[in-house]
Amino acid sequence: MAAFIPSSILLELGQEFSSMPELDPILLSILTQIQNTVASEDSAIWLLNEAEVDITCVHAIGPQSAKMAGSVMRARKFVAAYRTATGRLTQIEDPLQSKWMDPKAYRASFNIDVRNMIGVPLVARGKLLGEINVLNKVGAPVFTHSDYDFVHETARHIALAVQNTQLYERNNRTTGRQKLLNQISRHLHQTLDIDELIPRIFIEVNKAINAEAQSIWLVDDEAGVIRCRFARGAGAESLMGLAVPLNAPSIVGTSVSKQESIIIKDAKNDPRHARSVDEKTGFVTRSLMTVPLVLEDKSIGAIQAVNKRDGQLFTRDDLDLFRSIADSAALAVNNAQLVADLQTSYDLTLDALSAALDLRDRETEGHSRRVVEYTACLAQQIGLDKESIKSIRRGALIHDIGKIGVPDAVLHKPGSLDEAERNIINLHPLAGYNMLAGIPYLREEIQIVICHQEKWDGTGYPNGLRGEEIPIGARLFAIADTFDALTSDRPYRQGCSYETARDIIVEESGRQFDPRAVEAFLAIPSYEWMQIRAKVMEEIAHRRSLQKRVF
Repeated sequence: MAAFIPSSILLELGQEFSSMPELDPILLSILTQIQNTVASEDSAIWLLNEAEVDITCVHAIGPQSAKMAGSVMRARKFVAAYRTATGRLTQIEDPLQSKWMDPKAYRASFNIDVRNMIGVPLVARGKLLGEINVLNKVGAPVFTHSDYDFVHETARHIALAVQNTQLYERNNRTTGRQKLLNQISRHLHQTLDIDELIPRIFIEVNKAINAEAQSIWLVDDEAGVIRCRFARGAGAESLMGLAVPLNAPSIVGTSVSKQESIIIKDAKNDPRHARSVDEKTGFVTRSLMTVPLVLEDKSIGAIQAVNKRDGQLFTRDDLDLFRSIADSAALAVNNAQLVADLQTSYDLTLDALSAALDLRDRETEGHSRRVVEYTACLAQQIGLDKESIKSIRRGALIHDIGKIGVPDAVLHKPGSLDEAERNIINLHPLAGYNMLAGIPYLREEIQIVICHQEKWDGTGYPNGLRGEEIPIGARLFAIADTFDALTSDRPYRQGCSYETARDIIVEESGRQFDPRAVEAFLAIPSYEWMQIRAKVMEEIAHRRSLQKRVF
């Protein structure tokens, strides 16, 4: 007897579905039609996961369906039963019985009554997708070959519908993932500040992976360790700054040294997981992923994600996406590190120039460093951004660089300067500007160098700028410079108190100083100014002691 499939089934299965949830009601409907046609008590559809590791009962109907629906079983035996070594499908010896889900297996696994059954694999375009099972013939001792033919032919159409839907889902995931990766790449390359970049990496990781905790580790080649540069989530404080030897038997060390992506689905029973960290933090690690940051075959670090927020375990899909994020992050981190190293080199050069000034003028030793911190404090008070404050700090450090060209006789003259000598001194802002104007890196910083002697009312030099014509960094610096000069001892006078300096600065508001900058100065408590001064002087004393040891 030829298998006959009702047109309603074919019509439903011929539709296109964008996701399994859309297909699910149709599959349940078809199970009901199969059950009615072959007169069975129960029926179920089982689907393999993409890795073909597990097989899940996605739908079941009948009086015993509650014991089957949602069950997950290992798929190794099931896959092996239908494949040869070459991967081709084999014939079923007994078409009325599943080669894996036989009555004994059902009874043992689900504690249900199975008298007889039909088991038909779901195969589309040569790919094994799962199995459809029909249990217990009603009104007859066994299923017939006609029953089998009907289930087998229906299974073929079900398999095509399932595969088309899975392909549609996979394509959507691939497209969505690529859009996400493109967005992540754009975001990660919008900054070269590593302190801003690393939190941004975590934001993007969390969008994609939805993990409870993340950390990023960077290699310190000189120390031979990999150090936790940043962490967020439970236990983050304990991880920050933690260093692990590169050759130590740790998950992150192994990932970096072997350039190996590691996924641990069951951390509780995996010997690679360091339980001591959980014991220290009280955090319970269920699953984790660690992916190396590799650039041009060199490991520069690793990123790690711990525990999915939905309670599920990390999957291979999660690991693949994590690896793709790591590829973008590695390039961004490397670029940021190169820029940071370059900035450090520049800053050391500027520091050396400032030190050279201190050597020429012991009377004002520490002045540049104090003024740097004072000016930065004012810049924070009025809410300038991080990059602006960096530039202001550098500009304040080298504000007097033009004095290198001032003769010692003028610079160190104990008495008052005559007009000619005063003119020489007044040229130092322009001299400093000319010295540094050819350095693109200092484009913003030299605005303080040339404008630090300008006054709010326009009576300053060298250009007589007025009001907001003066760059904000130079306006803030003017107060810091005056405050330090007033409160510092000189051979010819003693430094005044904070209160006296404050009164002088308030009196000059609107004349020498920007009123807004004066308000910022007054908003900072006096003890903070004293703390800044004490900290700078401690650093200078420490540097002197080191120099004595060397020489």
